[in-house]
Amino acid sequence: MGLNKKEQEILNQIEQELLKEDPELANTVKESTLSKYTRTRAVVSFFIFCIGLLTMFSTYIIQPTIALAGFVLMALSAYIFVSNTRALLNAENITEWNFKQVYKILRNKDTSRQN
Repeated sequence: MGLNKKEQEILNQIEQELLKEDPELANTVKESTLSKYTRTRAVVSFFIFCIGLLTMFSTYIIQPTIALAGFVLMALSAYIFVSNTRALLNAENITEWNFKQVYKILRNKDTSRQN
């Protein structure tokens, strides 16, 4: 749902006032987006998943308790990865869940929503 003329004028006025009062904050708000945050969480959770997997496989004979902790770490990071990736794909109106689409959405820095 788009903004009408009056709402757009009010939004532009607020933006101009913010630029005058605190240009550093205005720049931070302009650069940070929800998709950037979600994409970062998905990528970090993927690497934590790999660390949990390595921990689980490398310690299951020596210390099963540490292997169990690695499994829990792996399961939590997988949940975070899937939920963040699902949010990114839903925001882009992508219904396919294949490696190609997930890789594309995680690698893409500038999406149509950020313009």
